[in-house]
Amino acid sequence: MPLPARPSLGRMHASIYVEMTELNEKTHRLFVACELPEDVRHSVGGLVDSLRKQSDGAVRWVNPDSLHLTLKFLGEVPERQIPAIKVALQEAVVRHSEFFLELANIGTFGGREGLRVMWAAVAGDVLRLEALARDVNRALSVVGFEAETRPFRPHLTLGRVNNEIATRQRAELEVAVGKVEIPECDWSTKEISLVRSRLQPGGARQDILATFPLRAPLPQS
Repeated sequence: MPLPARPSLGRMHASIYVEMTELNEKTHRLFVACELPEDVRHSVGGLVDSLRKQSDGAVRWVNPDSLHLTLKFLGEVPERQIPAIKVALQEAVVRHSEFFLELANIGTFGGREGLRVMWAAVAGDVLRLEALARDVNRALSVVGFEAETRPFRPHLTLGRVNNEIATRQRAELEVAVGKVEIPECDWSTKEISLVRSRLQPGGARQDILATFPLRAPLPQS
């Protein structure tokens, strides 16, 4: 029985070079989102300030300037994949037109330990938002990203509760969330964005790499 052929040194060197190139390749932490208008961020910022006064340092609050409505989190992505992502997102928005959303109630996510995340729900044209999220998810799965199977739950993350706080303090925060007054604000969603997040000592910095406009609504007759 003949022995299997040994790989040539040239092939071995080429394989090692490819592996080292992939290890050294620059990556970016990316997500796809609907950005919020400045006045909406200001309104939500006031909501966060109201809750902050009652949290006594127990919550890591989101900077209002970085608030967004996430459609798809991509994670650490090699730089060479970004052009394909842009093409996929351009295809995803083709059949979608602008729609309106509005701020709804405040909600919480939690586990056995109780309150973990505080968020603001959105209302309005939620069905159109969900359809857009599905098409984004589908388009990105074609270029190699795992399709999201969990239900899409649109929300704005306001803050994350520190692990060390007592059960009683968590309960008090939940009561405060239930009593907070929701500001009235609505906005038109006109585009989606590919966003890069960079972790820095003062918190995450977000940069928009590309925007993809939705179709303008048809004029009413």
